[in-house]
Amino acid sequence: MLTASTIPSVRKVSIDDIKLDIVIPNIATLRNFPEKTIVIRIIKEDGSISKEEEQKIKNIQPNHDNLWVVSKEPFLGNYINYTVDFENKMNASMRRSFHDIIVDIDSFLERTRNRSFRFFH
Repeated sequence: MLTASTIPSVRKVSIDDIKLDIVIPNIATLRNFPEKTIVIRIIKEDGSISKEEEQKIKNIQPNHDNLWVVSKEPFLGNYINYTVDFENKMNASMRRSFHDIIVDIDSFLERTRNRSFRFFH
């Protein structure tokens, strides 16, 4: 999906022994300007994030608004949660429909003035 829309991203990376599913736009920006970077974790069915892992992720990306979690069902935590099961209104202020993720990524990149080449069909 990210490749088809030519959104700059790095997938399946490890930083400080923490596996990150997606970093937008890239690792260098995450290290130097975390406020201009989104970190996305994809939670597999019955998955979770341990307290230790959560703390390490927050050390890598201290801005909780830039920590996004994609899950099938609502996921508890201080993250923006993109979920397929949007009918459940639990913690609705931090939850978004999965359908909105590409638009939100593009809006984030525009807001942070990311100049990477992108075009949409």
